[in-house]
Amino acid sequence: MSFAPGHISLTFAIHSDNDPIKMGSTGLGIVLPQGVYCSIVNEQRKENENIIIVNNQIIDDPVVSRAIELLGYGNGGLSVYLRRDLPIGSGFGISGASALAACLELDKNLQNCTLAAHQAEIEYKTGLGDVAAISSALSVGDFPLIVERKTPGANGETETYNVKNKLAICVSGMGRNTSEIISSPEWSEIINTVSSNLVVTDYDIRSVVKVGRIFTEKSGLINENLAEILDSIPLGAVSSVAHLGTSIIAVSDNIEELAECLEKFGEVRIY
Repeated sequence: MSFAPGHISLTFAIHSDNDPIKMGSTGLGIVLPQGVYCSIVNEQRKENENIIIVNNQIIDDPVVSRAIELLGYGNGGLSVYLRRDLPIGSGFGISGASALAACLELDKNLQNCTLAAHQAEIEYKTGLGDVAAISSALSVGDFPLIVERKTPGANGETETYNVKNKLAICVSGMGRNTSEIISSPEWSEIINTVSSNLVVTDYDIRSVVKVGRIFTEKSGLINENLAEILDSIPLGAVSSVAHLGTSIIAVSDNIEELAECLEKFGEVRIY
């Protein structure tokens, strides 16, 4: 069984390119201990079409299907079983993590799998930098982990930093349509302008979440519900949004008080 962790984007800048391998994003994120587990069985069905199964139900997941195809396993009669420990569509990079986990079950070469999963995400506009960040963290093998994507694309340069404090996430509903944001010239201009003016001086968890909050507010990637949650965070805590979802990440010296506050808005997980 293979595993790929989830990833929260705190900041990002969009880098377009005609080559999907080179297209991607730069910015700050956090790779989480939870994510997606995958096992694959060749059940020798009469039909050669691959199927993807989550919670005992066959689902349509074009990103996973495309990633497997890019590895050379299209129409292989495979049953791809996924266990997602974080919800899809909430800002945890689960589309990319699912594709990468599936690829790793077929090919243990992380580089090959990263290329396939990244290209699939780019083609279907479900993410830009999640696969690169997750792949970087898998190379280190320690989670949670702060990842800075310094250059875009599947082969982009990354830097990792350890997380020394507990952090909380609050899973609160479905997020924005990622493809709408990353395909919009207007949003790209806003996001890239804000991102280019961010200053990161320290790479501890509190500092990067603070930078994420600045990015969130200046870019306008926030709605009233998220603003209400962020405004309710206890004094002394720092918080931001898991882009492009509606989940919250927060850090506090009093993690119990923080968790109690966040529980009013959704499911809370502590790492």
